[in-house]
Amino acid sequence: MKFDSNNGVLTVYLEGDLDAQNASSVQAEIEAAKNAHPDDNILFDAENLRYISSAGLRVLLKFVRAAKGKEVVIQNVSRDVYDVLELTRFVDLMTVKKIA
Repeated sequence: MKFDSNNGVLTVYLEGDLDAQNASSVQAEIEAAKNAHPDDNILFDAENLRYISSAGLRVLLKFVRAAKGKEVVIQNVSRDVYDVLELTRFVDLMTVKKIA
């Protein structure tokens, strides 16, 4: 997984599948990056994310809750991933931007 911190925004590049197999390691990587940039807002880039399970949704939810009112954005979301986010009402918790 890649990270980039620029102008107060920590971009987290999600890729592959985010599921029970890797959710805890992905969460730990994001936490380490966030600890290195504690004042940054989080932007998830999902351009290379193929699939997200309930375990992956819990990872996102952890960072939405930790944002304490700051905007959390997930961008470049595929149609399949968007459908999951919409069905689970994550579109109400964070700003979701589909791939153009």
